[in-house]
Amino acid sequence: QEASKARITDRSSGQPVPTAAMSEFHALLENIDNFKGLLVKHEEVIHQKKVVLQEKKKIAADMQAEIDELTKEFDGMEHRKQELEKTIEEAEKAYSRITQSTQTLQAVIQQEFHRFQDPNPLGSSTKLAGSPKS
Repeated sequence: QEASKARITDRSSGQPVPTAAMSEFHALLENIDNFKGLLVKHEEVIHQKKVVLQEKKKIAADMQAEIDELTKEFDGMEHRKQELEKTIEEAEKAYSRITQSTQTLQAVIQQEFHRFQDPNPLGSSTKLAGSPKS
């Protein structure tokens, strides 16, 4: 601003005479003012972006927490599925053993039933002990 006071004036009119240096100086001051305006606008944009970034980080953190919870739940469900598959496999094995045991028992019962229905279980040539001789 000191430089703006040291002006060359026209002797007849008393008006300042613009010089090339003075024109460049004023243009420089205008550029500085323009840059200050741009800086203010840029700082506003930075602040807005900072707010948006914080919001997005919060959303991301919330989503990550939800993902972690769902992953934990999924892992638990997978573990339960494996337990159920093992239970079904063991139940099928037990059913198979029961079926085989039932068939074996049924065969033994039928053999015993036929043995007791046979009037001569030891064959026709053998007589029971204590039976009268013919």
